[in-house]
Amino acid sequence: MPNLLPIRYRQYLTTWNLRLLSELLTFSVIILIFQVLWLSNELFITTRPFLVTISNGIGDLLLRITPSLLNPLLKIDIIRQNNSLVLPDGFYVSYWLHLSGLKQIALTTCIFLIIPGPWLKKLWYIPLNIMLILLLVLVRFIILTTHCTIYPEHYHLLQDLLFGPLFYFEILVMWILWIAVITKSTRLNFRMPGASPEEPKPDQPL
Repeated sequence: MPNLLPIRYRQYLTTWNLRLLSELLTFSVIILIFQVLWLSNELFITTRPFLVTISNGIGDLLLRITPSLLNPLLKIDIIRQNNSLVLPDGFYVSYWLHLSGLKQIALTTCIFLIIPGPWLKKLWYIPLNIMLILLLVLVRFIILTTHCTIYPEHYHLLQDLLFGPLFYFEILVMWILWIAVITKSTRLNFRMPGASPEEPKPDQPL
């Protein structure tokens, strides 16, 4: 059937990175299955003593670091009250397990345990991903708190529409780096539409 296509389109099919598309499909399926399993068992998962202890530890760090950074920087008085920060305008920025990043940590761990690759590299790549997620958790909480000192009504807008997708974008970027740079299991061949594909060398596979 490919022979029925014009030569130009047959060349595009041979130079397109079909392996990358299949990897992307696998990546999407893993995320979909994980989301379904997490949502259907969220109450059970989020009440496990081990995860609650970790979440409380992350929350304690966020609630201590954020005022110590913002109070001298913004010349304001943010006060910690239990699991919340009380802003000068009386708005509460509360911490709970949903803001801990544990869901994203579990997701990225599952992804890099399932996808193919050398295990010795996974031993440092998975912790690197976890550290990046924890850094994003800290940055998110600081930005949320800073913005809410002026526009507290934007809290849910920032949390749901900006920072939610940001974590998944980070996981996607780290996944692309894994398959294209770390394991080199696929090639990233991007061309502008209409650009003529390069002729392969005799010893270079299509």
